[in-house]
Amino acid sequence: MIKPGKAEKWAARSARLSVRLRENLKRRKAQARGRNAEDVAAADADIGTAPDFRRNRGGKVGDGSGGPGTGRGG
Repeated sequence: MIKPGKAEKWAARSARLSVRLRENLKRRKAQARGRNAEDVAAADADIGTAPDFRRNRGGKVGDGSGGPGTGRGG
């Protein structure tokens, strides 16, 4: 059998945890709304630009002649 003092202690702990979980959920939802607003603003700024699907977005490796800089065996 659970002692009366122990039951009160567990009930108080449960109430504290419930409050903390609600606060955490509210905070995380606010963060998600903020991130979502940033994503929308970033997407609006990118309208009209073509996406870059190249594997290597930097400049060419080597001069393109198939030499040692391209990684092809010769």
